[in-house]
Amino acid sequence: MKLICALLLLMATCVLYAAHGPLNSHPSILGTGWECDRGYYKSGQGCEKVQVPENASIDVYGSGWACNRGWYKSGQKCVKVIVPENASIDVYGSGWTCNRWYYKSGQGCAKVQIPENASIDVYGNGWACNNGFKKSGMSCVPMTPQEIHKQKELEKALAAEVQRRRAQGLSGDICETEYKTNAEVCVEITSGDLDCNESYAGNYYRDCDATLRYEVSTDYSGGAYLDVDVECTIEVEYKGRETYSTQSDSASQDESHSLYAHGSNSETMNFNFSFSSYKEITSVKISSAQCEIDSVDLY
Repeated sequence: MKLICALLLLMATCVLYAAHGPLNSHPSILGTGWECDRGYYKSGQGCEKVQVPENASIDVYGSGWACNRGWYKSGQKCVKVIVPENASIDVYGSGWTCNRWYYKSGQGCAKVQIPENASIDVYGNGWACNNGFKKSGMSCVPMTPQEIHKQKELEKALAAEVQRRRAQGLSGDICETEYKTNAEVCVEITSGDLDCNESYAGNYYRDCDATLRYEVSTDYSGGAYLDVDVECTIEVEYKGRETYSTQSDSASQDESHSLYAHGSNSETMNFNFSFSSYKEITSVKISSAQCEIDSVDLY
């Protein structure tokens, strides 16, 4: 009789385990098993408590730990971030970044030295030439009338793209939403350039180098990070000597970014357009440029 009771108790325990899982667990949201409660991790057929060191807390996944803001992981403990003068804790919370008007130099921050005809750039850790000037080494020199014309054509193309988006009910930025958190991620072109290389005779273009600089940012406020794929496309129109019709060519590139809470990244994409010598291309301009969010995933 005792043996029968013991078997029945064992069977009941097994049924209960199969239905609910081990101690400190709950049924999986997929309904196919169990998963450990927050603050515990799977170990064999059970759940073990996460051992959180000083200056850390349970991570966003609930099965591990992460250092608090201002601390970084070193082995099984958290070490305080040593922030140099003219710097502050970075957006990730585990390092530091120089304040505006300063740039990283070794383990410290040096002041940005701005030459004549230049201003602090949009990122705050470098400088950019004022309108009508271009970078030459560590100084800014006047642009030629042709270069100014190309710059205005690029600005016109970017402005036309913004107007096209607005006409379609889109914002000036291209944004996507991460479906789990409803966090919005946006990308915006901040600047661009077109630099064409002339033939040895100097009477037509061999190729053109185009650059697009963009910034991707998010309003995400969680403790994980977003993996963001950005695609940029640029199109040029060109015309050969003694021809009346124009031709076009386009190029695209992809780039991935990891964004933490309220984070942002900037990137420059470089494109090259080559032309056959027999066409003797004499006129090139950017007809359109755009960057879009291909995908957003929470990690």
